[in-house]
Amino acid sequence: MTIQSAWNVIVSSRSGGGKALEDWPDIAKLLNNKGIDFSEHITDHAYHAIELAKEAVRDGYRKLLVIGGDGAMHEVLNGLYSQSEVSPSEVTLGLIPVGSGNDWSRLHQIPHDYKKAVELIAGAAAHTRVQDVARVHTRMDGKPYCRYMINIGGLGFDSEVCHRFDLAKERGHAGDKQYLKSLLTGFLSYKPLRFRVAVDGEEFYRGPAFSVALGLGKYCGGGMMQTPDAVPDDGLIDVTVVGKLSKWKFLLKVPSLFKGDIFKHKEVTHTRGRQVEISAAPYSYMEVDGEPVGITPVRIEVIPAGVQVVSNL
Repeated sequence: MTIQSAWNVIVSSRSGGGKALEDWPDIAKLLNNKGIDFSEHITDHAYHAIELAKEAVRDGYRKLLVIGGDGAMHEVLNGLYSQSEVSPSEVTLGLIPVGSGNDWSRLHQIPHDYKKAVELIAGAAAHTRVQDVARVHTRMDGKPYCRYMINIGGLGFDSEVCHRFDLAKERGHAGDKQYLKSLLTGFLSYKPLRFRVAVDGEEFYRGPAFSVALGLGKYCGGGMMQTPDAVPDDGLIDVTVVGKLSKWKFLLKVPSLFKGDIFKHKEVTHTRGRQVEISAAPYSYMEVDGEPVGITPVRIEVIPAGVQVVSNL
């Protein structure tokens, strides 16, 4: 097998409500103008990026460039971790952000301006760093299920909204308006569940909770910070539990999620560790990088320095 020096570009046709596909010709022109050698592949269905990433590594590519958002990056990471040709840590992932939330790109300070983002890719040799990955074990359709996380996961209210939005997408309804509808209906109907959270083998939390966030990164939901102290390469996953509180009190605390001072509230507890186990009564959905990945019980373990990424940190 010949190792390719070019970038393998994966364009997510669904990212940004189709904006990634629409803007791809302009981005391709910028790549060409910078003399960046690449091959292009465009997704045509959900989870297609997983297969494209696996094929790219099999074909000798060691640099994968995602044109899309958090969901597209999540799929490419999972494609990378579902192949056996090479260690995932030997592959570099880059991103031109064209999604909705763009929280992973916000973490790594990747410009949303296409020209500046392409300049970062052009200088990738000087801007590549390692970051951790998390292996997430859940249950899907009654069977064990495993996915990999590059940014943040959540249970409770966050995952309920994600689940509702995913069901809407399956019915052909997507976009920002549908997400807001899922957020509103989820908020009005959600009731806190009882959780048990263990970190590195010791019980950390037991009781009713509004949400549980697990972060390698600090941003989610378009800039909210439920794990504001998370560091993507410290070998640890940050855990934040928002305990039982009324919905209206939660609304009053929303500004704290964007300011990064959520820990000042007495209902919020946090810690960090290498492995986290979570159960819920009766059960909770789990979302990872904004994608639904099954239900509790959940086990999450950190893979230190699990992948190389192009970063502006």
